[in-house]
Amino acid sequence: MKKSQDKSADAAELRRRAEKRLKEKPTATGQPMTEADLRRLLQELQVHQIELEMQNEELLKARAGVEAGLERYTDLYDFAPVGYLTLDHDGTIREVNLTSANLLGIVRSQLVNRRFGLFVSEADRPAFNAFLKKVFESQAKETCEVILLKEGNELLYVHIEATASENGQACYVGVMDITERKRAEEEIRKLNAELEQRVIERTAQLEAANKELESFSYSVSHDLRAPLRSIDGFSQVLLEDYANKLEGEGREALQRVRNGAQRMAQLIDDLLKLSRVTRGEMRQEMVDLGSMAKAVLTEFQKTEPERQVECVVAEGVIANGDARLLRVGLENLLGNAWKFTAKRPQARIEFGTTQGDGQNIYFIRDNGAGFDMSFSDKLFGPFQRLHGTNEFPGTGIGLATVQRIIHRHGGRVWAEGEVEKGATFYFTLP
Repeated sequence: MKKSQDKSADAAELRRRAEKRLKEKPTATGQPMTEADLRRLLQELQVHQIELEMQNEELLKARAGVEAGLERYTDLYDFAPVGYLTLDHDGTIREVNLTSANLLGIVRSQLVNRRFGLFVSEADRPAFNAFLKKVFESQAKETCEVILLKEGNELLYVHIEATASENGQACYVGVMDITERKRAEEEIRKLNAELEQRVIERTAQLEAANKELESFSYSVSHDLRAPLRSIDGFSQVLLEDYANKLEGEGREALQRVRNGAQRMAQLIDDLLKLSRVTRGEMRQEMVDLGSMAKAVLTEFQKTEPERQVECVVAEGVIANGDARLLRVGLENLLGNAWKFTAKRPQARIEFGTTQGDGQNIYFIRDNGAGFDMSFSDKLFGPFQRLHGTNEFPGTGIGLATVQRIIHRHGGRVWAEGEVEKGATFYFTLP
C-alpha cells in the first residue's frame, strides 16, 4: 500500500514540475503560456498518452502471440513422431529435438556439439558420411537407411531424410525409426526362405511319387494287358476253330468275353492317357485350333467314309497353349460329337468361337443324341456315362481328360444340351 502511495506522490510531483516549466516557457509570440494554451497542450499530451498506451497494449498482445506460437512450435518440434536435428558440414549436432534424444536413449544436452556419425554403426558409417556430403553438394532432399547404436549398444534401424539450409552452412535432418518394419521384413524373408525350402522338398517328393506312379501305371498296364490278350486270343481261337462244336449261346458268351477283354484293354489305354495329361511340362505356343479341328475331322471321315457329316470349322481360330494337349482335347470333343451323331442321317458338327466376359469362348456343337441337363454335373467325371455301351461305345474317360487339359491351361469347360437335340461344349483358354 505504501509503495502505491509513493508512486502516486512521485507522479503528482512530476506533473506539478512539468506544469510549472510549461507556464514559464514562452510561446511562439514570445509571451508566456496562458491557462488556455496550457489546457490545449495538456489535452494533446493526454491524446498522445492514450495512443501510446494502445500501441503498448497491441505490442503486449503481439508479444504474447509470438511467445504462444514459439511455445507451440517448440512442442511440435520436441514431441514430433520423427527425430529432427540440425547438423553442420562435419556432422556436428547443433540442434536436436527430444524425439531424437529418446530414440538414442541419451539426454538432449549430451547430444549437442557431438558428431552424429558417432552414433552410426561402424559398418554404415562410410555410407552415412557419403550421404551427408551429397546433401550439401546437391542442395536437394536426400534419403538413406542406416543402423544407429542406442545407449547400451542396442540396434536402431532408421530412415533418414536431409536437406541443406539456404545458406549451405547446415542441414536439416529427419530421423524415422523403422526397426519394427525391418524386423518384420527379416521375419518375412526367413518365412519365404523356409517356404521355398519346403516347396523344393515337396516338389522333390511329388516328382518321386509321380515317377513311382508312372512306373506303377506302366507295370500294371503291362501286367493287365498280358492276361487280357490271352483271354481275347484264346476266345478268338475257340470261335474260329471250334465254331461247329459250339452252340449259339456258347458262341455268344465267348463273343461277350472278347468284347469285355477288348473294352478292358481300351479302358487301360484311356487311363494311361488321362494320367499322362496331368504330368509333363507344358509348352506354350500359338496354336491354330481351326486347322487342328479340320485335321481331326478329316481323320474321322477316313475311318468312316460311308457317313455323311456336314463339318463346319471357323477359320483363323488361334489360341495360346500346349499344341499336344490341345490336340488330345479336340480329338476327344470332336470324337464325342462324331460318335453321338452316328444315328443322324444328316449329321452336323460345328467348331467356332464366340465372345463372353471379354474373352474368347471356343465351342463344338452337334445335332446328335444330346443329354439331360439335370445330369450335366456328371459329364466330366471319370467313368461317368449318360448312355449305355449298347447305344454308344466308350469308357467315360474322354471328357475327364478334356477337363484336365483345359484346367491345366487355366481355363474352364462346360456343356449345354437337350435330349435328342444335340449338345454344345464350351471351353476357354486364357
